[in-house]
Amino acid sequence: MATISQILGKTVEAQDPLVAVVRCSGSFENRPRTSIYNGALTCAIQQALYSGDTDCPYGCLGCGDCAEACKFNALSMNCTTGLPVVNDANCTACAACMKACPRNIIELRKKFKKDRKIFVSCVNKDKGGIARKYCAVACTGCNKCFKICTYNAVKIENNLAYIDYSACKMCRKCAPECATNAIHELNFPPRKVATERETA
Repeated sequence: MATISQILGKTVEAQDPLVAVVRCSGSFENRPRTSIYNGALTCAIQQALYSGDTDCPYGCLGCGDCAEACKFNALSMNCTTGLPVVNDANCTACAACMKACPRNIIELRKKFKKDRKIFVSCVNKDKGGIARKYCAVACTGCNKCFKICTYNAVKIENNLAYIDYSACKMCRKCAPECATNAIHELNFPPRKVATERETA
């Protein structure tokens, strides 16, 4: 890119590599189906016609428009959960999947070393009780993650927590505070289990 920019007489700024992240954990297990959809199997059409086969008006519709839009085999649908899965190694951060998703549950986040990630896997903006009624792992906006973060990386807006990857130091203090497991920490080594002597 630097060579091409010189030829074109343009300037190019260095940018951290990005990777697509799916911010919904509303699997078949976590988000009960309340209706049956018999129309065209595309998320775009489902979104236009009704709220989906669950009561959550924010979660993944599960038809795979994002996977169809990806030209790099970086996205596939998991038939067990009904959710899209990102292959980090193939993702080019082209944002085609983001544009294809009518629910805006996919975003590009910084690609940290060893593909480690910490993010809130929920986009439901309803109040806590309503959100939990729709999905067992919905963010309730309880503020616990916000209070524990010493780097101002966690924001609470519209009853929903969001972790700003540009400020996050990957300390992982926020994830254990989440009562619904809405905060996902991926590709980290297992947490150490405290012994009786350490807790005494």
